[in-house]
Amino acid sequence: MLPRTLEQVAMRIDSYVVASVGSRIVACAALEEYSPSLAEVSSVAVAKSEHGNGLGTQVVLGVERLARARDVGELFALSLTDTFFLSMDYTPASISRYPEKLARYEALRAEGVEIVPKPCFQKMLGESWQLLQLVADDDANSAVPARRAS
Repeated sequence: MLPRTLEQVAMRIDSYVVASVGSRIVACAALEEYSPSLAEVSSVAVAKSEHGNGLGTQVVLGVERLARARDVGELFALSLTDTFFLSMDYTPASISRYPEKLARYEALRAEGVEIVPKPCFQKMLGESWQLLQLVADDDANSAVPARRAS
């Protein structure tokens, strides 16, 4: 995970999704927006004591809901845990598709931060939101309300 200062987190606190047990934060993920249509699922972390409890999935789903609410159409993620994002319907992608991320990496390298290469994954959100909207429009009397979350 890339280093973040307290100030950086505070400035973007509305882009973080966290899971807690009592007063302890045990999982987090963030939405890093690059443009109105593109964002990264970043800062995904789960406390070792909570591995296997589905909290990573829950915080990433929370970030996806946040992205949909902000009308972001495409998400990408970089992770050493290939199976996690594949299990959430992300597909492998080349990081070269995201010059914005490459530019951020270059800036960090210039500051002396070591960047560990990681596989890249992408997920398109626009089509599923449009489909959900069509279903909601066609079935206004449905017992299940249409939601942005999926």
